[in-house]
Formats: sequence, structure tokens, C-alpha cells
Amino acid sequence: MSRRSFEEFIGRLELIQREFPDDSEIVLKRSADRMIRALKENSPDSGSEHKGKLNKSWRKEIEGYGKNIHANIYSTAPHFHLVDRGHKIVDKKGNEKGFVQGKHFLQKTIDEQDDDLREYMLKSLYRQVKKKLDG
Repeated sequence: MSRRSFEEFIGRLELIQREFPDDSEIVLKRSADRMIRALKENSPDSGSEHKGKLNKSWRKEIEGYGKNIHANIYSTAPHFHLVDRGHKIVDKKGNEKGFVQGKHFLQKTIDEQDDDLREYMLKSLYRQVKKKLDG
């Protein structure tokens, strides 16, 4: 998507948010749920059962209203950043013994979902607004 078409897309979304804030909130919630499902699928699994599983730790929060609405998607797992970005291996004395490369699954998921999610949001908003205009 070119920069110009992306800016046009954002402009159209802002117009719809001003005119139909409730509809844009519904679509945003559904889109956030779709992103969470994708993150759960792409979260690495250690293979063992424990309390803070990455794939079960994804949450969303919808904040704001109208033009200022946005979704925060986050992980409640305390080790999320270590798995995603990598970390040093340190012994009990504090000596560095190596480095574990990060999986970078968060950015991969965002990149994979970006176009599909944008299209889903656009089509969903169109359907929501069309119902109101036709109805």
C-alpha cells in the first residue's frame, strides 16, 4: 500500500469515526479480537504446562471514544519480552554465558495481519454504515 493510499485510508476511517462512532467501536473490538487470535496462534509454546503461558496471556483494552478510540493489545506474561526479543543467559554469579535469540513473533504477526486486518476493518465498517444508511 503506497503512502498516499494509506493516508487516504486513514482519512476515510477518521471520517467514519466522526460520523458513526458506535459502529467504529464495534469494528475495532472485533478487529482486536482477530489480532489476539493470530497472536495466540503465533505465540511460541514451551511444551510444558505452567501458569503464565504466552498464548493464554493476550488481552485487549478499548480506550477513548469517537475519533480518539484505540485498542491496546498486550501480554500479561512476565516473560513475553524475553521470548520475543531475546535475552542473555547468566549464571548465579552474574557471569554472562550466552544469548538466546528472540523469536520476534509479535512483529511477524503484525506484518502478516496488517493487510488482512485493514481490509477486514474497511469491509466491516462499510457493512455497518451501509446498514444504517439503507435502513
